[in-house]
Amino acid sequence: MSDDSTVDNTVNSILNQLKDVPKVAKAIQKVETDELTKEKLESFLLQHTSRLIENATESVEYIKDNVQSAPTPEDVTALAELIRSASTSIDILNKLLINKSKNDTSVKIKEMDIKNRKEELDTKVTLTLTATREEMMKRLMNDANVIDVSVENVD
Repeated sequence: MSDDSTVDNTVNSILNQLKDVPKVAKAIQKVETDELTKEKLESFLLQHTSRLIENATESVEYIKDNVQSAPTPEDVTALAELIRSASTSIDILNKLLINKSKNDTSVKIKEMDIKNRKEELDTKVTLTLTATREEMMKRLMNDANVIDVSVENVD
């Protein structure tokens, strides 16, 4: 008799758990979406990709233990797919980070290039505008060759 009551309690427990599943599913569906911006997209991708990688890694460890103890073709296939999925996710995350780093570096190089060109232009303008009008006239007079012209009357 005690076995029947234990089975009944277990079945009732399972049924109660299954009754709560639709409530949880409806609660998940009610999530509102915000306007998608570049920063939010980057944050979303990084957060969910890292979570996916963590979950896949944990699942790989769990299935690996099962495959080692009693391997079945389905378990081996599942393990291979999980490993492939985790490595693909890691590759995608790595590419995202590399591209972000390249873009940041490219922007910094462009800013440095613009700054250097501006400094060169400012230097050229400063060098050409340092002399005043009076200084230029003095330089012209000092550098001028004196030509002695004598005027003779020719009649």
